[in-house]
Amino acid sequence: MTKIIELRPDRSLLHPRFEKYQFCPDTIPVKSEITLENDVLRLELSPDQESWLEVRLFALHNHLFKNPYDISCWFVDKENIIWRSNKSGTLQKIHTLCTSKERSSKSLYNPSIGFTTNGIAVISDGGTGLELLREDTSGHFKVFFLEEAEPGVILDVQYVQTKSQVVVTLSSIADDNGKKCTKIILLFYTWQLSNDIEESFHLCNKQVLKVRGTVEYVFVEENGEYLHSICQDNIIYESQDQQVSESSITDAGDTEHIKIPKYCWSQDEDSLTVWVKIPEKYYQSQAKVNVKPTEISITIDDDVLIQGECQHRLDEELTTWKREKDTLKLDLVKCESGLMWNELIKGDTGGECLPNESLAAEIHSRLAHLCTENPDAPGGEGQPYLGFNSEQLEECDIEGRDNILQRINLTACKTTHLATLGANNHILFTYKMKFGQAICLRHDHDGCVWVTGTVEDNVWNIKHTKTFPGFGYVEASKSNKKFCVCSPDGNYVAIIEHTRHVFIYEKPETGSQIGKQWIVDLECDSSSSVIMGVAATNKYLIILTKNKLYHLQIYS
Repeated sequence: MTKIIELRPDRSLLHPRFEKYQFCPDTIPVKSEITLENDVLRLELSPDQESWLEVRLFALHNHLFKNPYDISCWFVDKENIIWRSNKSGTLQKIHTLCTSKERSSKSLYNPSIGFTTNGIAVISDGGTGLELLREDTSGHFKVFFLEEAEPGVILDVQYVQTKSQVVVTLSSIADDNGKKCTKIILLFYTWQLSNDIEESFHLCNKQVLKVRGTVEYVFVEENGEYLHSICQDNIIYESQDQQVSESSITDAGDTEHIKIPKYCWSQDEDSLTVWVKIPEKYYQSQAKVNVKPTEISITIDDDVLIQGECQHRLDEELTTWKREKDTLKLDLVKCESGLMWNELIKGDTGGECLPNESLAAEIHSRLAHLCTENPDAPGGEGQPYLGFNSEQLEECDIEGRDNILQRINLTACKTTHLATLGANNHILFTYKMKFGQAICLRHDHDGCVWVTGTVEDNVWNIKHTKTFPGFGYVEASKSNKKFCVCSPDGNYVAIIEHTRHVFIYEKPETGSQIGKQWIVDLECDSSSSVIMGVAATNKYLIILTKNKLYHLQIYS
């Protein structure tokens, strides 16, 4: 049975008194600016790739691939040469893809690269070419051609030590009954040794899943048996046509619990409004409402609809309610005006919080100074000011469907853990770590970084590790943003625009009300100003344009 989980931030890691990111006049030095031998390989959309999913996939493709195990960065140029930027900042020619001109012309996607813990890199040419490079202790690479590959973009590569198996996860866009959907293709290759000399990797299993919407993140556990994903809709197994998310939950009560909330609630600075769904069998019965300073209880004929301890105190004397046929509307007054609640009833995951549009607009206005870029803006106290794009700010909250975080058993084709992230948990960025995966989600106006851990006794250890205060609003206000990355140690986060400009935000110390912000203008000419890739290390922010590679030194 699927276990429903809820991501609750660690309050000790939040910064409720944080005010703004202050523009820092210090210059971020460019340690190196390397002119490339050839332009970066970049495939444009074909005329028949016109869906929103395809446009998004191409527009946000990061052409610079960071190896989290040795802090190197890789890219492919238009001559199909793979280059590696080493820790020292020097460029090294690694390999030339064995892609014929005929096959290259049939590539549907841009090339992509994924890495594993034991010196293995897997490269897709965007078509049916899939190559595995294994580096030995002397720095030499042995190349293997992986069979039966499909066109796609690599999302993750995992090496399963116990099975001598490499799991490659690809993403592509396909037709699904006349509509575009995202395919997730898992290819399982087993390493074999013949006569103690010949080595090869043979395809032993293939699984195809599909999602009617975007896929933000995919990660395969070290045992190769479970897949983590964040996507807009339920995952379906294409071969068995078996749904793996909510509909795969065998308990009908749990399915109903996920799809239909027991109650909905909204709030402003002074009050809360609660809507409770009344079962049809109680349409003619009288509801009993009991509101205390720290508790709410609603019952009908001894059947409890809502009951529990409130997160904060209420003024019970000002409570009012009214009944319509199938809904009870409850108006509550807060004792502490201006205090925003994260939940109505402590520990209750059966309700859904609805956004208050007028309140959201007011908060956006108050926090606009977090996102400024003009040092001379009025009221900014030296903080740069940006033309505030309220439509873009709202878009991250209301665009499409809510994302779903899932942990899927690939053998049983069922979801073991599921969390509905909701509109407030907009994904800011993700990155692969040496062990596990980091996901930054928007929580109110902050950016909270979560790390996916192991599962013990059916408990999925997803831990809130750090917070970038105010960064949720900062990121949403950047209407021209293309990439968002974070250093492995979590000391800074950066937003990179489509051309020239880079915004860097230092994680403020605990209790600090002001954080540092730097703005970098690469000042490159128009022909090479488009930023095609980015990677963050603890010391450097590495930027890839059409024909140059920049190392910005963040820390010495």
